[in-house]
Amino acid sequence: MQRALASLAIITALSLATLWIGLGRLPLAGADEPRYARIAEEMHLAGRWVTPTLEGKPWLEKPPLYYWISRAPFALFGGAETAARVGPALGAFLASLAVLWAGTRIWSPLAGLLGAVILVTSLGIAGFGRSASTDMPFTCCLTIALAVLSVALERDLGWKVLSAWVFLGLAVLGKGPVAFILAAGTGLLFWYFSGREGVLRRWHAGPGIVLALAVAVPWFWLAFRENGYAFIATFFINHNFARYVTDIHHHAQPFYYYLPVLLALFFPWSGWLAALAGKGPDIRRIGRWRAATLFTVCWFLFPFLFFSLSGSKLAGYILPSLPPLALLLGARLASWIRGGTETKVLRAAVTVQAILSLCLALAAPIIFHKDYGGHGLVGLAISVAVLVPAGLALFYGWRNRARAAIGATALGGAALVLTVVIFAFPLLGDYHSTRTIAEQALALRRGEEPILTYRFFHHSLHYYTGYRVSGEPNDLAALREQFKAGRPSALAVTKAQGAREIADSGDLGSVHLLTQGNFHLLRIFPRK
Repeated sequence: MQRALASLAIITALSLATLWIGLGRLPLAGADEPRYARIAEEMHLAGRWVTPTLEGKPWLEKPPLYYWISRAPFALFGGAETAARVGPALGAFLASLAVLWAGTRIWSPLAGLLGAVILVTSLGIAGFGRSASTDMPFTCCLTIALAVLSVALERDLGWKVLSAWVFLGLAVLGKGPVAFILAAGTGLLFWYFSGREGVLRRWHAGPGIVLALAVAVPWFWLAFRENGYAFIATFFINHNFARYVTDIHHHAQPFYYYLPVLLALFFPWSGWLAALAGKGPDIRRIGRWRAATLFTVCWFLFPFLFFSLSGSKLAGYILPSLPPLALLLGARLASWIRGGTETKVLRAAVTVQAILSLCLALAAPIIFHKDYGGHGLVGLAISVAVLVPAGLALFYGWRNRARAAIGATALGGAALVLTVVIFAFPLLGDYHSTRTIAEQALALRRGEEPILTYRFFHHSLHYYTGYRVSGEPNDLAALREQFKAGRPSALAVTKAQGAREIADSGDLGSVHLLTQGNFHLLRIFPRK
């Protein structure tokens, strides 16, 4: 019990750094965060549980799990960045605890602890755990479901294994039928390689599938009753089937896209993957591998391969592959600590990690100087947070001190996230969100003066103005149309090119009110 509490304390402490501290420091950014936050707010304020809405109109792209779990934070904190991100952060933390539990039950308490430490300090889990999106709640539920099934291969859980199917049903409510596909694909891949009989009985698959359907199907039926064929066309056809087999949403990437993405999401443990190349089960005798080990490998492989074949590819799609990878790496590192280190493999791992860290450290100042208004010092702070732990891990690794090298890497992951939160978030907020400029637009607005965007669209501007953006002209002719009804002026948010076009138009005057990052707030008026 004391060891379990100590492990829980370690994961909780690390999660404070990687998930919770400064959770609301970054404004809602990108295309998804403002939309999902607004939908969750609208469902909470309207008391709805079935049809998600955006500006009062049905938004049927995703199931409701993220919106449901965000209701309580919005009730407690109101409309705020923290409220929108509590659910995903909690999901990331629970996924780490699932890895802790599964690793402990399958291999050892140390394997479980190391797997959870690896997961909670990886950039993918920290990044998506701090993002108001559906990815992490879905990954959390799928992780818990497959963790329970993996443990059931080693221990007779009895009817407790049905909890896996409850979470599988919740995963379907998190992102749709892809949850069933990933779980079934993992199970079939395991069955193909293992040839083990009785797995379905051990998993109580019959009643389990019924239970998963009982959890998931009612919402789909109610959503269909409220929205009819529009729900089928939007959710199933457009955002599931067509998204997978075509590039309808313009997210095409090459087949190998997820190889570099995996290295990025798993950082600072990417180099440590070399440890898995050491002594281990013979690939030629895969059918004789330990059941839980083989299942965990299949759990990693199937989502990775499935989404590599998809017509649309986004980084968050392979989040479900990170927990099993952390489990496998944690088990390998635990075996080193307990039974002796493979010196050459350890040295290779810390060396590869040092090289990857050096690449990131060199790139960060250049990127922040070039793309973020000459703020290379912010990138330099990130470089220090990356290089110091990597250097310590390299130092200890070459002296065959695996425990110290692992500890340096874990603390380095936490330090890197904190560095980004403290130093980079204010700058990233200026360039990837329009919170400040939206607040100023509302403060400077004259009566019912319209707020426009010119050659520019950003969901965060709609969110932070309370959806008061009334026009989105993309050329000067459309912009001139805004003044045909006799409007004396309008506020416009644009970028540098748009501001120059307006200044050079001849018949439109402008007053520059504010610059935020690469966004400009102008007051535009027709010249007499």
